[in-house]
Amino acid sequence: MKAKLILAHFLILGLTQVSAQFKTTFPLPKEVAHGTLPNGMQYFILHNEWPKDRADFYFVQNVGAILENDDQDGLAHFLEHMAFNGTAHFKGKGIINMLEKQGVSFGKDINAYTAYDETVYNISNVPSENKTLLDSCMYVLHDWSGSLLLADNEIDAERGVIREEWRTRRNADYRAGEKIDKVVFQGSKYAKRNVIGDLNVINNFKYQVLRDYYKKWYQPQNQAVIIVGDIDVALIEKRVKEIFSSIPKPKKINKREYEKIPVQKENRYVLATDKELQRSGISLSYTKSKPMVQDQVEMTKSMQENLAMQMMNTRFNEYIINNETAGLAFGISNDNLSRLDSKFSMHITPKKGKFIEAFTEAYREFERAMQNGFTQQELDRLKTKMRTSHDNRLANKDKIGNGYWAEQLQLYFLESNPVFTVEGEHEWINTFLNNVTLAQVNTAFKALNPKDNLVLSVSAPEDAATKFPEANDYWNAMKTISNSKLEPYKEEELTASLVKEQLTEKAIVKTEDIKPFTNAKKYTLANGAKVIVYPTTLSKDQILFSAYSAGGNSLADWQDLPSAQIASAVAAYSGLGDYKFTDLKKKLTGKTANVSPYIGGLYEGFNGSSNKESLTTLLQLTYLYFQHPRFDNSTFDKIKEQYQNKLNNAPNSNEKALSDTISVLNTNYSKRNWLLTQDFINTFDLNKAKKFYTERFSNAGDFTFFFVGNVSDQDIALINTYLGNIPSAQKTENYVDHKISMKDGKTEKTIIRTMDTPKTTVYLHLENKDMVFNKKNRILSYMLSEWLTKRYLETIREEEGGSYGVQVGTDLSQSPTPLFSMEINFDCNPDKTDALVKIVHAELARVQTENIPANMLEDIKQSILKNHQEQIKQNNYWMSVLTSYVRDNEEPTDNEILKNTLNNITAKDLKDFTVNALKKSNSVQVLMKAK
Repeated sequence: MKAKLILAHFLILGLTQVSAQFKTTFPLPKEVAHGTLPNGMQYFILHNEWPKDRADFYFVQNVGAILENDDQDGLAHFLEHMAFNGTAHFKGKGIINMLEKQGVSFGKDINAYTAYDETVYNISNVPSENKTLLDSCMYVLHDWSGSLLLADNEIDAERGVIREEWRTRRNADYRAGEKIDKVVFQGSKYAKRNVIGDLNVINNFKYQVLRDYYKKWYQPQNQAVIIVGDIDVALIEKRVKEIFSSIPKPKKINKREYEKIPVQKENRYVLATDKELQRSGISLSYTKSKPMVQDQVEMTKSMQENLAMQMMNTRFNEYIINNETAGLAFGISNDNLSRLDSKFSMHITPKKGKFIEAFTEAYREFERAMQNGFTQQELDRLKTKMRTSHDNRLANKDKIGNGYWAEQLQLYFLESNPVFTVEGEHEWINTFLNNVTLAQVNTAFKALNPKDNLVLSVSAPEDAATKFPEANDYWNAMKTISNSKLEPYKEEELTASLVKEQLTEKAIVKTEDIKPFTNAKKYTLANGAKVIVYPTTLSKDQILFSAYSAGGNSLADWQDLPSAQIASAVAAYSGLGDYKFTDLKKKLTGKTANVSPYIGGLYEGFNGSSNKESLTTLLQLTYLYFQHPRFDNSTFDKIKEQYQNKLNNAPNSNEKALSDTISVLNTNYSKRNWLLTQDFINTFDLNKAKKFYTERFSNAGDFTFFFVGNVSDQDIALINTYLGNIPSAQKTENYVDHKISMKDGKTEKTIIRTMDTPKTTVYLHLENKDMVFNKKNRILSYMLSEWLTKRYLETIREEEGGSYGVQVGTDLSQSPTPLFSMEINFDCNPDKTDALVKIVHAELARVQTENIPANMLEDIKQSILKNHQEQIKQNNYWMSVLTSYVRDNEEPTDNEILKNTLNNITAKDLKDFTVNALKKSNSVQVLMKAK
């Protein structure tokens, strides 16, 4: 939505043409170096220092699936894959190999996407101090422009990968969406394209057909280079001109055409059912043309609409939470549909069988706002919220990432969406908020009223017992509601204080330094609570908060686990003190503070954040979660309904059948492992949930509280005033190790399911309880996952064309006892299942007998170092490291320690670790196949 992009300093006379279709009156910020090369290619270069010493490279093609001929259906996306399979300067996998030597990882940092109207490539988080590497990245972009090799053998190898991506993506939501899209896009070419393409084309197209598409559309006038990061803009601009100007201007320019979605005279209705769908949805939508000129008038209108839509969605949320409803969720949105069109939609998630009832509820509340407008209180709250948000954004402007700015410049190139500095955005939004009136917002909202060219779509599980309403049932409901007089929205004044008690500062029993962390201090309060304050300057106005106490769900009897597992959610969504949830949100308007309780398997506690100004509010909320939580019956019922809705079509869910099978085998049928069944839901008990929560949060002396960021020793008095007044039982608890694990030895199971699109899902989990937990072994565990990921990429994806991708994840944990764990999973063609499973196990054997190649080991080490350098610049990393140190005695790692550790790790170390981890591991293997 445009609100994300806003906005400007002042009106600029004249139009800046950016594309043949769109224009804007707002110039780019002077900080952006922008130009058009003689061959027609544009470039955008911006200096940005978050993250420090990193740069992002984007290559934007103003071409996508909509430009394909019928015999090219799917080739825009196919071509995107081929961009990583050989170019003029980087043969074979040369792009990936070159970048991974610098710690820039395929998938994480190197990626691309294809859409209907554009194709975008990115190389992110590139170490910018390496000037040679920056040049190399520019040459990668240069080759993507017009120097793909498109070798016959590489094309044939990629056909299998695309087939498996097609197979993996064709789930129930995709199939239902495809049916609906054909109606939404009716009369346009969009109705005939789905990006992934036609398998008949993918399997059989002639090599030259792909090369023809590439030559026709990958032309410089359709392309833009975007480079954002900690770079010398003048130097990069010079190199961009030198490198990219060498690309010749085509002798024949193929004009980029734009497809318009036609307005239909009749309203349309579509019902999309699928046996595997897990939820129902209703959408009332209509398409509207995007404005061709982005100017002050259009931006103002867009923001007025945005305010109205936010207030409507807030009302919808209140209605759902505070009433007995036939719907589970309501909302409105304005979404991108095509290059020339957007779509206004009302979304309804009904309870099972309550289609027309839920639709009527949502449309009635929508019509109530249409007839009576919004209130001044609603608008004032939203204005306050937006001002606070933009104030915080301005305060932390140096922490806006390269990816954000690259996306804004991409949208400027493609659609002339304005791009502005944070200061300019802050100035514009405050001027707008000062001047906008309630009448203007209400007028903008009324203009959104859906009247014609409507599409009413319903998606639902296929069920012979369900009687679906007819189209006229919905149209008649709309007509009846529109012709009735509805009462205006009303709300109560909120005057009560959050915390009623008059609290005073308590004594501090002990103060200690935490030596590995500069300036970090640990305070023991009079009630026994431990408070750790760690000041950092990583963000100018951010405070991260967390707390833990040992116990968690491990202390619940197995019969009470369902109630224990929903206890923190009931507390979180019931509100606090005198305020129900929706009123609490209103009361907190303008505050930058959030706190959420959790009860996990081994620990309970809190996660939250605030800025300096709202630290008091964060502490008040924490105090209330201890002293005055609410357990409303209505909230309990809503949560129960949400679980029930998930369960309604569970018998037809292949995903649930697979996850349930995996779950019971991984826990060896432990009775403490409750699956989502009707028995699970029937066991919910509000009194038990409340009792368990109260027990877990009744003793402040058993908690350790952490504050990281813009916090100092001077704040301890305020912290102590709230946390020091929470009662303490002066006792400590610990979690219980129920010793839940998979069965010893090998466990294998195959499940057979009915599938619309036949596929096999392969899951393999290995565990070893005899591993030593230490820092070196944790690194080796990660290295093993990276090694296997690269092996499976080569064997299963590239050589066999057997899967879109194999996911490998490892973990070496120490609580409740040291445990090594590895999970491998992927989807594949049923006909290749046996062969691919053999490869999986052959590679597991191979990594135990062979040494990792030296260059691959070095690539993984570089990736670990690079990731660590990025992580240490963020408060959430230090919160995690500090918690691990205090709770688990795990020493922090700085760059030098990590470098030394990595330098001393050899190929033999990795093989020895791998043998120890895998040779004596227990395993669970599950295959889910189509009938």
